[in-house]
Amino acid sequence: MVEAPALNKAATHPAFAVPRTPSFVFAAAAMRRTASGIRTASRSAGCTLLYSVKANAVPGVLTALAPFIDGFGVSSLVEAKKARNALGDSGLLHLCTVAVPPKDASELANICDYATFNSLAQLQRWGPLFAERTSIGLRVNPGHSFLDDHRYDPCRPHTKLGISLDDLAASADRIAPLVDGLHVHSNCDSTNLGELLETVRLLDSRIGHLLSQVKWVNLGGGYLFDEGTDLDPLKKAAGLIRDRHGAEVIIEPGAAFVRDSGYIVASVLDLFDSDGKAVAVLDTTVNHMPEVFEYQYCPDVLGHSDSGAYEYVLAGMSCLAGDVFGDYRFDDPLQVGSRVVFTNAGAYTLVKANTFNGIALPSVYELSDEGRFVEMEGTP
Repeated sequence: MVEAPALNKAATHPAFAVPRTPSFVFAAAAMRRTASGIRTASRSAGCTLLYSVKANAVPGVLTALAPFIDGFGVSSLVEAKKARNALGDSGLLHLCTVAVPPKDASELANICDYATFNSLAQLQRWGPLFAERTSIGLRVNPGHSFLDDHRYDPCRPHTKLGISLDDLAASADRIAPLVDGLHVHSNCDSTNLGELLETVRLLDSRIGHLLSQVKWVNLGGGYLFDEGTDLDPLKKAAGLIRDRHGAEVIIEPGAAFVRDSGYIVASVLDLFDSDGKAVAVLDTTVNHMPEVFEYQYCPDVLGHSDSGAYEYVLAGMSCLAGDVFGDYRFDDPLQVGSRVVFTNAGAYTLVKANTFNGIALPSVYELSDEGRFVEMEGTP
């Protein structure tokens, strides 16, 4: 858990002043700064830059990001429609989906510029329809893991994500005439771009002959581009593909664009003692931030201090016993009505949120450059 400023100082943060709770707040200026930095990194490496919509699909977020990117990466018709609406007639739409629902196929083929299929069966079934107007790709599973947690690992044993290098090499002559590109996504929340370079070198050694026949290679996302990240491995990876094989290089970060500019703001509804611990019940729920319960993610809270005198179990308001965010300490006591602000909440929150117990989704606000809260078209 990252230690944040003490509560009395943290309370000056603009997010505390949101008109009502629970709410999701995205800070437009912070998002633009992050997007500008990622764009600079991608340009320095000679990459085409997409934003992966799955991290945060709030329409206002997509519109804010559109000027900084070359297009969007989407996984469904719903995402594709939102992304196209944000882009207008300009910009690229890349579809990469595990399977194409038959009812959506024609519309997806008409709205997307690129379509990556997850298996040979999907490529053979839908390739002819999409090829009429889209550039066709195939997802590759390099089979080289960097993650210990299989829930996040695209290259886990028996993965559902992509064709293996062995199968691809064995079928390369048959596949090459059918595809314009290859798509690889092999990591999650990594700050080490050396792992990306390692993956590209593996592809080069195993399927270099196929890389030389395609027009583009999408290296996916899974990298955070934090301040201070060494960009040299990205430049080397992109250069290897571009200079040796002549293919365009595409990257599509998701969480990297939006995580640090999003907040979930809640109010304390009740305070009581439970077996010697103070419990603060909030008007939000882990169902608004599902990775807390699903993956035991411990969210950061403004005002938490490891040495704080007042400790609370921050709990959500649903009847789920495990609807608990964790133990937090503050320098000043909470009261009924106190605001609690969860930071780094811009990614994988609203897109995964649900209304269990009939608890409404948070209101959505943009925090403008002038410090005003502008309520947005809310549901992601």
